[in-house]
Amino acid sequence: MKVFVTGGTGFLGGRVIARLKKEGHEITALARGESGVRTLKEAGATTVSGTFTNISEWEKSLHGMDAIVHCAAPVVFWGKWSDFKRDMVQATVDLHAAGDRQGVKRFIHISSESVLQDKGPLLDIDETHPYPTEPNSIYGRAKKETEIALLAQDSSSIRIILRPTFIWGRGEKALDSMIAKIRSGEFMWIDQGRETIEMVHVENVVEAIVLALSKGSDKDIYFVTDDNPMPAREFFTRLFATRGVEAPTKNIGGGLARLGAGIVEGIWKLFGIRNPPPLSRFEVAFVSQPRRYNIARIKNGLGYKPVVDFKTGLETLVSG
Repeated sequence: MKVFVTGGTGFLGGRVIARLKKEGHEITALARGESGVRTLKEAGATTVSGTFTNISEWEKSLHGMDAIVHCAAPVVFWGKWSDFKRDMVQATVDLHAAGDRQGVKRFIHISSESVLQDKGPLLDIDETHPYPTEPNSIYGRAKKETEIALLAQDSSSIRIILRPTFIWGRGEKALDSMIAKIRSGEFMWIDQGRETIEMVHVENVVEAIVLALSKGSDKDIYFVTDDNPMPAREFFTRLFATRGVEAPTKNIGGGLARLGAGIVEGIWKLFGIRNPPPLSRFEVAFVSQPRRYNIARIKNGLGYKPVVDFKTGLETLVSG
């Protein structure tokens, strides 16, 4: 199979390329700049230089591809909506349209559980759960608007949307940020970290992508998890331990944390501050919003089963 990958130099995209190459697929990847070209060529991919703002200049490279795997997205949670709309919503719509024009038959878009994250718990829900009016992060809003816009397009291709939960594994950067906060004394649990959350090992997301290359129907949406929800404190304490870092004991109540985050975000918006605020609603929800998803749809529709369990994933972090 000939597969075009975006975000191939990233945490997830790099794993996707490695897996597809191992299975004998032909990979072409979008590259921005000379560094990206070098990295992707070393991974065994044919490269196409370009960005999402000049797709018309390179879209013919999509001709002959069997599928597009769209992993690229800025993983940031604060900024101007116009930037998010351009770099996530419009970029995805334009890429899909270009693939359609060039005869690509399958488009796999990597979305996020953040499309549903607002204020309340997300317990035992499936993919039919309605979108909130306003997700608690601009990233979630952009992912939500991208899903809606992508599925609203006229299409001759099969569009599949995957919604991973928090993606973890060797090379993931969010853990670095959390450990930095622990060492600076800024990290606190919210509600003692007792709420259940979902996570997914990066190789399990790759497994879902590989399955979606040949299974699933147009407009299918799937949650992707480790199928192993657990309290936030248990999960992150085990991750911290792989770095030799002891989990802190400081705690703040959820109500106070959410109030504080709302006030801080309001001040940042009022004064148009571009740097991320020190506390945001998304950060609070990340470790305190109850989340447990029913993933029967991806099990039945794609035949998905996690290929890396929690114990093995932790061992990989330690050995890495």
